[in-house]
Amino acid sequence: MEELHGVYVSTVEAAAMMSRHEAFITHLCSHGKLAGVKKFGKSWLIPIDSIRNYTPGKRGPRTKKERMSDELAGIRAEIAAAREE
Repeated sequence: MEELHGVYVSTVEAAAMMSRHEAFITHLCSHGKLAGVKKFGKSWLIPIDSIRNYTPGKRGPRTKKERMSDELAGIRAEIAAAREE
């Protein structure tokens, strides 16, 4: 079994630390939004540093400007990759 380093907490403890519901913390763990989590059966072990460093993402739909900017970045990356070939 791999060794666990650092301080880990359960989803209940993490929820109390973040003033959130336990289901929200489980959602963050299962979707990879908290770094370094370990799953044991149905339980999660969450590094305390991961909780302290968590910053929530922007809520709501992206604006047209954000969508266009992302699309333009993708096109630029494709052009750069084509030039390297």
